[in-house]
Amino acid sequence: MDENQQIYFTTGEFAKIVGVTKHTLFHYDKLGIFSPQIKRDNEYRYYSTFQVEPFFVISALKELGMPLKEIKEYLDRKKPEELISLLNAQNEKIDTEINRLVAIRELISQKLKTTKSLFNINKEKIFIAKEEREILFLSNPLPSSDYGSIALSFANHMKCCTENNIASPFSVGQMLSLKNVQESNYNLYNFFYTKILAPLAGTNIYSKEKGNYLTAYHTTGYNSIGETYLKILEFANENRLILGEHFFEDVILDELSVSGYENFVIRTSILIKE
Repeated sequence: MDENQQIYFTTGEFAKIVGVTKHTLFHYDKLGIFSPQIKRDNEYRYYSTFQVEPFFVISALKELGMPLKEIKEYLDRKKPEELISLLNAQNEKIDTEINRLVAIRELISQKLKTTKSLFNINKEKIFIAKEEREILFLSNPLPSSDYGSIALSFANHMKCCTENNIASPFSVGQMLSLKNVQESNYNLYNFFYTKILAPLAGTNIYSKEKGNYLTAYHTTGYNSIGETYLKILEFANENRLILGEHFFEDVILDELSVSGYENFVIRTSILIKE
């Protein structure tokens, strides 16, 4: 061949360079998406070094989910302006996917951290824990006497999180008033909440105070959680502690790590007023 063979590759050589099979190159050629720069009458086919980067871009577009048919449509009308528009659109898709994966990573990392934390505490003991300030996104106030509407309130809370673009790695917690606990209404929650990492404008934002919290871990699920609340109230009374207005409940172990609702581990805490 007349061309300088130092800058051309056979189909097999090019396939190894770009990390695909020869069959893929034959298929792309048949579809008119990517063809050898040189085709001989004796069926020898040669790819140029200058085709490596274009092939990687086409492969990247396919990896991003762009159908081969659409890639072919672009190549049939290709020009710089069309390429800019195409790549800008793909950049937006990449950014969206990165944000999605980061959110998944944060969710998994937080779940890992929360689950591992259980091995560093005494689950049988009521203790005082120092906590930093946290920002909570609250549900609307829950009905004061209607247990049946709790599920609907939870669904509405999740809807509000979505509408406010809140994608928190933390599970949804519950706020329960001290008054309800004192009256043995252990499941009559006042609010659902989601911890958020940055301040957000709005009326549903609650700043959980920094301070010392009377804390306990309940290890036998929600049906018997009243037992732990009674112990907390007794502890507070014996030590003459003045408590805040709300308890905060967070599930530490759920059905991802234990079998049976009765084996859930719930962390409950309440601010100790100075």
